[in-house]
Amino acid sequence: MRKTLLIAANDLRIVFKNKGIWFNLVILPIGIALAVGLANGATIGGGGEEPASPTVRMDVIDRDASAESAAFVADLKAANPYLLVCPLDNTEADACGLAGAALDETLANERLEAQQSLALLVLPDGFADALATGDGVTLVYRSNESAVAPSYIRQAVDVTAQRWSAAQVAANTGADIFANFGPTAGENRAETRALLLARAETLWGDDPVEIDFVQSVTPPATSGAEGFGQSVPGIATMYVMFGVLPLMTAFILERRNGTYQRISTMPVSRVQVMGGKLLAYFALGMIQYAILFAFGGLLGVRYGSDPLALALIMVTFTACITALALALTTVARTESQAGGIALFLTMTLAPLGGAWWPLEIVPGWMQTLGHISPVAWAMDGFRSLIFYDGSLSTVVGPLLVLAAMALVFFGIGVARFQAE
Repeated sequence: MRKTLLIAANDLRIVFKNKGIWFNLVILPIGIALAVGLANGATIGGGGEEPASPTVRMDVIDRDASAESAAFVADLKAANPYLLVCPLDNTEADACGLAGAALDETLANERLEAQQSLALLVLPDGFADALATGDGVTLVYRSNESAVAPSYIRQAVDVTAQRWSAAQVAANTGADIFANFGPTAGENRAETRALLLARAETLWGDDPVEIDFVQSVTPPATSGAEGFGQSVPGIATMYVMFGVLPLMTAFILERRNGTYQRISTMPVSRVQVMGGKLLAYFALGMIQYAILFAFGGLLGVRYGSDPLALALIMVTFTACITALALALTTVARTESQAGGIALFLTMTLAPLGGAWWPLEIVPGWMQTLGHISPVAWAMDGFRSLIFYDGSLSTVVGPLLVLAAMALVFFGIGVARFQAE
């Protein structure tokens, strides 16, 4: 282990001996993170600001237009205070983007396809009557939210529907018991049911079980936190690839210079040499993360409340890219090939995986395709922690995928390297 660490330290010393490394490691990524963050709506010094108004746009068509349907929508907004319910919450500035048009189901579906709204909820005719008689009622919900990210609008709809369903069940059950076994069995069931429903709704309003619900804002960005909260981890992740993938060139140079042939005459094994180089470039990737995230902290970006989860995402992603570089070393034969592969993969996988912009703003098929890139899984984890105050339990999925990718790439690299 000591020899491996010495080899890693020596490789890092050689890397940092080149003064140009600081331009690529510090100045360039910080400049790009600033530019991308400002383009996403960030403001210098405004990283800790809260959004001024709800910006999660959702269309609601209320065909029943009853007091009960209006109350359901009010409870829905209470479940997620960041919902902008259109056209109910439209403003003089046209926050809903309706341009004076009346919202119907055809227009709402067009807005979904055009990414102008994230979801559509249709409350059918007879909503209030069905509730009054205790019959079931079906609400239509359509969404273009990310298929690979938590659906926060759907969660609010489900919470509201479950609350109303529970109240209806309580009222129906109580009314049936009173009608069959009460002092005036068979009489005034409707009146009794109405009283029980009102009582159940009152109890729900008192929140017998409370949840500290934290909901952040989805793109487009409206605050400095959103802009830099996207650009800092995104550009850092991209530059980790720029820093680690040149490991391919290092291995090719060792192969060309006959290093592995000379190892047999030295008190160091081939495994120790490989391990030292892998460790050196892994450390370089972690240093890149540290620099960009420290800079983001100066800008006011909050990284959530679980630093362990944040660190694990950095570690697993960097390990994944290090293992990918090892696997690709067995494909590239020259330094120019290695440089071309590294540049192509970085400039392809970074935007595809959401390093430049949130994946939520691209079509659904692009969001799914983007997750062939390890960058997408890293950004899923970062965004969960930064914008949704997630924890280790909410980023287990991305961590497992990145770890699995790392194991696969490492296995391929080791097997093919030994064969050579």
